[in-house]
Amino acid sequence: MKITHAESFALNIPFYAKRVTRAMQRAQTHDERVWVVLLETDNGLVGWADSHGRPETKGLVGQNPAAIMHRDEIGFGPQVACYDLVGQDQGVPVHALLGVKLRDRCPISWWDIDMPAADWAAEAKESLKRGYTTFKMKARPWRDIIAQTNTVSKVVPDDYKFDVDFNGFLLNQARAEIVLQKLDENRNVGIYESPFYMHLDVDGARLLRERVRKPIVEHYQDQYLRNDCSDGFVLGGGATDTRRQATLAAAHNKPFWLQLVGSGLTTTYAAHLGSVLSHAQLPYITCHELWVDDLLKKPIAVKDGYMPVPDTPGLGAPVDEKAIAKYSVDPEEPTPKQRYRAQKRILRVNWPAGGRKKRVWEFTDEGNYQTSFYAGNIPGFETGVDLEVIEDDKSAAFNKRHAQLLQQGR
Repeated sequence: MKITHAESFALNIPFYAKRVTRAMQRAQTHDERVWVVLLETDNGLVGWADSHGRPETKGLVGQNPAAIMHRDEIGFGPQVACYDLVGQDQGVPVHALLGVKLRDRCPISWWDIDMPAADWAAEAKESLKRGYTTFKMKARPWRDIIAQTNTVSKVVPDDYKFDVDFNGFLLNQARAEIVLQKLDENRNVGIYESPFYMHLDVDGARLLRERVRKPIVEHYQDQYLRNDCSDGFVLGGGATDTRRQATLAAAHNKPFWLQLVGSGLTTTYAAHLGSVLSHAQLPYITCHELWVDDLLKKPIAVKDGYMPVPDTPGLGAPVDEKAIAKYSVDPEEPTPKQRYRAQKRILRVNWPAGGRKKRVWEFTDEGNYQTSFYAGNIPGFETGVDLEVIEDDKSAAFNKRHAQLLQQGR
């Protein structure tokens, strides 16, 4: 079997709700762009995959997919498409190419960037309708994470869990201990991810583990196995390196989740991969639920927080080619998010510090206030703090203030 044709398609897939669009377009995170990979072979097979970043398909024509499917360097999309082809050719599901299946269903989590508390509550309600029992929340210092989680707890059952990801914004062990001990009291909080950057203070990370009740996870690094400063891990990337990391994590009895962002194709692949990894026990993150379409003829059925592992040859997820055609765009066409971020706005961090006093910091871009929070120049996660987005109203006052902030590098 040889690859005779390799192609990638750029898609702009809208987010499924206005509140998601507002948050995702403002934030420093991924956008509406999804890349789809198509591989065809000389025996008439077609392999599909998708990729969060633009895939490289040059050099694939003439290759035997079985010879290159374990090579992470060919890129995530082409690698998954090769697994799809080889599975179809051999009449086996992708999980049989990756190992021995240990589970028929894999855990999966809802995901959202930071939002106002009411929007997170609406997202939690939607997740329940779709069968989810876990919600990964991006905690950000310009919002009150205690108030946010308390609000969402009002609309979910007792066994629903929040996995709270700080991306290092708590900065140090002392600050993390204060915030996490408060979150410990929320019945729905399940896991803390990356409270601060552990590699900068391994002793502090170990101390934090001793002083909070809920588990702490971190993106996998070999050194964390030796330092024993994390209760579990986040794994992602190419199949071969992920399996290497998974083997080491299992040897140290550390559970993990797979984090592979993409559409229904990537999510289906995550189920195949997770089904053969003994410690892939924590709910996986793919973000596929954010887009209005997952590019599959039959949507992934999540029940009680778990998705099924297909047993038909290849990925076992028939592609909706009409959807791919519908959302295809020129690769150089900007995404809606890129167009939005090219416009002017003022982003205002409001902190009601007590009584009638209010402290205010204003910026022109999220990247600027992220930098200030990471530097510790603005107090983070304070009670009542929130973010206000002020769009350009074309007024002289707005233009003057926006120009002032730009001049100040904000």
